[in-house]
Amino acid sequence: MSGNLLLTLLGLCFLLSCNAQNQRNITLGSSLTAGSNSSWLSPSGDFAFGFYSLTNGLFLVGIWFANIPNKTLLWSANRDLPLPTGSIVALSEDGRFLFTHTNGTIFTIHDGDASSGSMQDDGNFVLMNSGSELIWQSFDHPTDTILPGQKLNEGQFLFSNANGTVDFSTGRFRLAMQPDGNLVLSAFRLGGPGYWFTGAFGNSSLVFNESSALMYIANETAIFYQMTKESDLPTSISSSYHRATIDDGGNFQQYIHPKVHGSRWISVWRAITQPCTVNGVCGVYGYCTTDNNQTQTVTCSCLSGYSLLDPDIPSKGCFPDIPPEQCSNNTRSQVTYKIDQFEDADIPNNFEADLAEIRDIDLANCTKAVQDDCYCTAATFNATESVCRKKRIPFFTARKSNPATNGMITLIKVPVGTNNVPEDGENDSRTVIIVCLSVTSVLVLFFAAFALYYHPITKRFRSRKPLTVAYASDFNLRAFTFQELHEATDGFSNRIGKGSFGTVYSGSVGFEDKQIDIAVKQLDNVIEQGEKEFLTEVKVIGQTHHKHLVKLVGFCNEKSHRLLVYELMKNGSLSGFLFREEEKPSWNQRATIVLQIARGLLYLHEECETQIIHCDIKPQNVLLDEHYTPKIADFGLAKLLMKDQTRTSTNVRGTMGYMAPEWLKHAPITAKVDVYSYGVMLLEIICCRRHIELNRVEEETEEDDLVLTDWVLNCVRTGRLNVVINNEAEVMEDFKRFERMAMVGLWCVHPDPILRPTMKKVTQMLEGTAEVGVPPLAHALSISYK
Repeated sequence: MSGNLLLTLLGLCFLLSCNAQNQRNITLGSSLTAGSNSSWLSPSGDFAFGFYSLTNGLFLVGIWFANIPNKTLLWSANRDLPLPTGSIVALSEDGRFLFTHTNGTIFTIHDGDASSGSMQDDGNFVLMNSGSELIWQSFDHPTDTILPGQKLNEGQFLFSNANGTVDFSTGRFRLAMQPDGNLVLSAFRLGGPGYWFTGAFGNSSLVFNESSALMYIANETAIFYQMTKESDLPTSISSSYHRATIDDGGNFQQYIHPKVHGSRWISVWRAITQPCTVNGVCGVYGYCTTDNNQTQTVTCSCLSGYSLLDPDIPSKGCFPDIPPEQCSNNTRSQVTYKIDQFEDADIPNNFEADLAEIRDIDLANCTKAVQDDCYCTAATFNATESVCRKKRIPFFTARKSNPATNGMITLIKVPVGTNNVPEDGENDSRTVIIVCLSVTSVLVLFFAAFALYYHPITKRFRSRKPLTVAYASDFNLRAFTFQELHEATDGFSNRIGKGSFGTVYSGSVGFEDKQIDIAVKQLDNVIEQGEKEFLTEVKVIGQTHHKHLVKLVGFCNEKSHRLLVYELMKNGSLSGFLFREEEKPSWNQRATIVLQIARGLLYLHEECETQIIHCDIKPQNVLLDEHYTPKIADFGLAKLLMKDQTRTSTNVRGTMGYMAPEWLKHAPITAKVDVYSYGVMLLEIICCRRHIELNRVEEETEEDDLVLTDWVLNCVRTGRLNVVINNEAEVMEDFKRFERMAMVGLWCVHPDPILRPTMKKVTQMLEGTAEVGVPPLAHALSISYK
């Protein structure tokens, strides 16, 4: 009996060891299905990889703490694209790590030659090749959390969730390890500087030490900035789980969770001690208050005269109850205002964007200055400094935080009603006329509606759902009537350009009691999906804010008219500036323009709320303001003119000479098509010549210089790059910089989109913070540019 029992126990141990081995080594062909409650566990069972269930019934491919009650998610591969039940994640037979939507769409996590995978006890999911070498790990692609043993290196980010454990999509806040070694927290979607930083320490990383669970900024030889201290942590490090997370309130905190009898995460260190000092924590026009900085709980509400955009999610911000139009010349219907004061409250300073700063002033005169200024809706008063700062609209998150805002006073201009000013003697007669007209109008409308309702032609429309149209104030743009734009452009007579998207006219329009010059683009071939879709795309464009993008100030969506209204760029297109017959732009101007355009394109691809693929980058679509600062134009228009503008769209767009090869191969279209076009344009800018110059066919020359990219590549291979710029003296004095830029351009125009760099990498190479290796097409060289 005892022998049989021993054999049974041995057999059970054998089976358990085999199962544990299977968990540690995930073989090719292994897969998990969403909704099956199966996962790949680490050997200790502390961490699990699989489909993490969301409250809405969808799933994230992720990693979570498996041995605590709330199963905290720490990493996800698809945070912005949750999957339905039945979706699959797999390590395919050909060594790819991917997940498949139920509609058949395949998303690749790692496209390589993996031979096995493993969920490790440190929370890292790794892929190994046949030589047992590490080829991919989740630690290199963090989402909002890092764990002990993990680093945040130069150019890496953590992004907050949008809404706690309800919405895990990318939120408003970012923790970035910058190239200079400065760790920065910022509300990256709102722009502006960071609200917390460590300082620059050169080539360094954020380290989460595996053995001590301490967090600090360090390089290989020294620690520069200590975050957690030993006294912050429990005596036994191994008795708790550890993580560091950027939360949806914009704070970066280190937490512990006792493994035994633990019921919640406990914060042991935080970057921000006063949560209301996080920029934009309560959104545009929001008001942040907190009773207890230790609990890190904030209350988001609205100031007087504003209402919540979404009562269910107050942190989304507020909107003005009455749109600010106090600068109108119409004196017969003016809004009247009062000034409300909020004690110990402040609106963060933005010295570049504040409307005005008045010094040596008291509260009464500051209040009067706000009341008398029709452009001003808010201000702050600092009694200690006797300074009144007027704020531009929209402003981000007013706040009341002890002690940061103690002694400050926020002034808000609140509408209280309208003054209708009739002329003398008109009251009685006007009243009679209005009553008569009102009654007549009501009767006419009633009988007209009655007749229309029962007319056979209208029957088929009755079952249609009414269309809800977004107001322009929802996204801070002015809605123009077609007549307004017709008058502003003198009947569309001042034509200044025509492109694939439509015709552009210049004009002038009254805006906030002043005349501004505008460019009106009359769109051609707009999609026929209706005004809701048009307004959706306009909203996406209107939410982009970058100094190297042309600013959209308004639109017209009236009947069949679809027009966009932009700020007018005084110096025309980059094409006209580069290729004019007179003196060419200076080398420094050209080099600066190259980098500035890269930053604008990087914003479109990676930093704005909705990724925008331009699809037609070229010098004609880059405009210059009065200071010759370049601004990208026509971004976001592809979706307005294409019914199926998706990642896999094969509808050919763009301009010959700038089009990436995948357009013509009917291959999937990604942001890399813009990288290719930018590469062509980069070479045009630094060489100050067009990509294709047909006149060179008739010229007697020994150079094969008809196509610029081919010529530059040939000159690089033969070591004669100076020939491209005809030994231009100014460039020759800065030739290393020119070489670097030429190499970046050749990387961008590689025919294989996988080998092209992202715009983030392009920008880093141009800035000199990343090495510029030798492009594959220029393999004859064996040098690199640092």
